[in-house]
Formats: sequence, structure tokens, C-alpha cells
Amino acid sequence: MDVFKSIDLRDRQSQFAVAAAAAGVVGGGYLLRRVIRARREAAPIPSGPYAPETLPKDCYDAVIVGAGPSGSVCGYYLAKGGAKVALLDKEVFPREKICGDAVCTPAIHILKDMGVIDGLVAEGKAKYADSGGFVSPAGLSYIGNSVHELGESAACAIKRYHLDNAVAKKAQEAGAELMEKFEVGNDVTFDAEKGLWTVKSVTGSVVKGRMLVCADGATSRLATRLGLCKAPALGVSSRAYISNHNTEFDGACFYPRWSLPGYAAIFRHADGELGYCYYLIPAGPNADKGQLGCVSADDLKRLHEDGIKSDPFISRAMGPEPKCQRMKAGSLRVGGQGVPKTYDEHLVIVGDAAGHIDPLTGEGIHTAMMGGKIAAETILKARAAGNFSVDATKKFQEAWMRRYGHDFYWSQAFAEAIYRCPILMDAVANETQRTGDRFMSVWAEVATCMRPKTDFFRPTVAVPLTFALIREFWSQKIMGNNKGYSMPLVNGKAA
Repeated sequence: MDVFKSIDLRDRQSQFAVAAAAAGVVGGGYLLRRVIRARREAAPIPSGPYAPETLPKDCYDAVIVGAGPSGSVCGYYLAKGGAKVALLDKEVFPREKICGDAVCTPAIHILKDMGVIDGLVAEGKAKYADSGGFVSPAGLSYIGNSVHELGESAACAIKRYHLDNAVAKKAQEAGAELMEKFEVGNDVTFDAEKGLWTVKSVTGSVVKGRMLVCADGATSRLATRLGLCKAPALGVSSRAYISNHNTEFDGACFYPRWSLPGYAAIFRHADGELGYCYYLIPAGPNADKGQLGCVSADDLKRLHEDGIKSDPFISRAMGPEPKCQRMKAGSLRVGGQGVPKTYDEHLVIVGDAAGHIDPLTGEGIHTAMMGGKIAAETILKARAAGNFSVDATKKFQEAWMRRYGHDFYWSQAFAEAIYRCPILMDAVANETQRTGDRFMSVWAEVATCMRPKTDFFRPTVAVPLTFALIREFWSQKIMGNNKGYSMPLVNGKAA
């Protein structure tokens, strides 16, 4: 107590001592929390009653519903680990899937590990995106090449028609039993005494397994039916393939004010076609009720078509006579929206069904694949222990949260910030124009999940961005130079 009495907060040295002590306590507490969490996650799963040898011959270690990227990656690694896997899909491969087709770096690494990506490139079905950029809300643009800064491409364009077929067949090759045209019906039950799921198709086929993996997409009828998905997906996206265009670079994102934090994007495919997409992302005070910034899901078709016809930047990339396929649309479940937890007794939820789509970019192939691999690792550990309880399957959520889920909070925060203050994106473009590919590579790393969103707080990033923001504020708000990104007039009205 005498020590505390001797502290005089009016004295500068005492102030420094107190500040140092407080920083030490906070820092120590943070480190202790990380150590405790790491030890808890690393702790082995206790033994349970369902050792591998207790599995009935006509049953599977895991039944995966949905053979998209998350389900097939999960099936591949489970089969490679010795598990008996049933991989179900209602379609026959190859099949169409509405998506932006941008495969980010973490997914590329998994595809390399599976032995898939090189074959797709060799067959002319995949194209690495080496040159690309973006257009900010004020019309500031930059197209560069960040490969020499990163040492690898930040993304690769692969049509889902080819990608999903390749990963599903690779899972089958690894030993998973791929069951096509197996549409899961309403009869999905769990026998707690036997520790087995029974999954019936709409045609009466039956599959039984120890673990159930819900990988059936953003609308996830299965997770909804089981009461684990509490709300419909709120985000939406469009896609159309374009030929006869003017684009020579590999990809670009366009951020017009009227759809923030949503945006439009184009990616050039190996066959020369453009994949043109529009993403509308939940943001605003009523985001949980379907607010998508200043627009709603009903505006998607209009924005998609206006982009091709009237947007000053997108239309320039399209050229005077683009040949456009009919727009298709799909749902986006971002940042775990509507799915409070991704595990239960003998069950995990992965990919779009779990809401593993980045709330800032709307991209989800990389997180789907990462989540699928993490699910397989968790299930293999549970299988070895014979324990598929909630305590065991919870380790899946702990693992994906540590790997990429923690980033969803900051993605949503940045999406809200961009919606409310578009000048923030202008500042990013301003600094990119000033420094070129060096800063473009920073944006590419963060946008493609190579680096966490918190990298924006690093002094080497935050300081130049702050000065760029000051420059843009001076230019736009003080000098009135804000004539950039605006739709041309059509019949005297804004398009």
C-alpha cells in the first residue's frame, strides 16, 4: 500500500510508470488469453464411444450434402485421411453455378495441394489474374500488375462449371463416393443412441453416416430445416458472361457511390470471355432486415444492366457492341449472417451455408475451401477419438474463427465505413495512383485474404492512407473537385 501512496500522478515520472504498468497489464492479459485459447484448441478430443471399428458396414464416417468447393474439398481430405465418405449433390457434374468465378490465393494453394489447378490451366480453363485494379467512387482509377510485388497472382479466374467438376471428381478419385442426382428431401434424422444420421433423397434413396456436413450453399435448405440457419441470406449478386469486349487487363472492380458497399467486377477468363458481376452487400442501420447500402435486392437487375449500358467505366471496358449472356442472380450469406454456430452433435456447416463469405468483398470460394479443409481435419480427429459430441465439433468453429473468421468483423466494419464515407475508397485509389503497384499489392493481399483486414492499421499502411485521405478531402470538399464517377444523362435523367 505504501507503494501506491508514494505515486504522485502530477509527477511526470509517475505518469510514465503508471502508463507502463497499465500497458504491461493489458498486454500481459492479452497474451495470457491467447495462450489459454491456443492450449484449449490444441487439447486432444477425449475418447468417445464411436471408434472407427464401431461404424456399421453400410454406413459412412461422413455424409456431405453438397459437392461444391467446400463439400468436395472436405470430402477429398477426409478420404485422403482414411474416412469413408458419401458426397451428395442434386445435380450431375459438370453443372452450372452462379458465382463471380474469382478464386483467391488461399484457394489456389489448396487446389495446388489437391493437384487440380495445374490441370485446369493446362486445359485452358483457368487464367491467373496478373493485371488488374479498381475505380473508386470519385472516378479515380488504377490498373497495374502486383505479381512482381507479391511473388504470385492474387487471384485466378475459373468458371464454376469447370472448378466444381474438377474438385468433385478429385474427391471421388481420392476415395469419396460421389452420389450425383441425390436431392436431399425433408427426411433427415439423427439417432442419438446409435450416433448415426439418416439422410433420404426425394426419390427414396437412403444414406447413413456418423457425421453430417451441411455444404448446400447460401440458402442451405438442410441447415434451415435442422433449425441451425435462422434467417434467409440477405446479400445478392449477379453474373453474366460477355464476349466481343474491349478489356485487355485481367480484372477490375468498380465502386460507384450508388451501390456502396457493393460494387461491380469483371474478370477475364481463359477462353477470352469476361465474367461480369454485381455484388450488393448488407450495410446500413437496417442491414439485418435487407438494407444493402442505398439500394435493395430489387435493384440488382437494374444496376447490372445499367452498368453495361451507361456506367462510364464498365461500358468502356465492354466496348460498343458487347455480346452479353442473360443475367443470372444468386444469394450471398456474408459474415456468418443467420448462422449463430456452425456445429452441433455429429454435425458441421461449411462454406456458403455457414455464411463464410467476406462481408467486404462478397468473395467466398477461398473461405469455402479453407473451411472445408478445416472441417475435414476436425472430423478426422473426432473419428480417431470416437467422439462427435458438441465439445468435439466445436473445435471446427474455433479453428475457422482463428484462421479467417475473425476477419469478418473488420470486413463488415470497413463495409459500413465505405458506405457512409465513400471518400475512404478514394483515398485508397489516391495512394495507389501515387505509389503504383507497391500499394496495389497491399490492397490485393487484404482483399484476397492473404493478409487480415487489420493490416490497414499498420503504420506503414495507415499513415500514408491518412495523408491520402487528407489530400482527397482537400480536393473534394475544399477545392470542389468531385466530378468523377457519375452516370451520364439518358433522356435528360440520370441513368
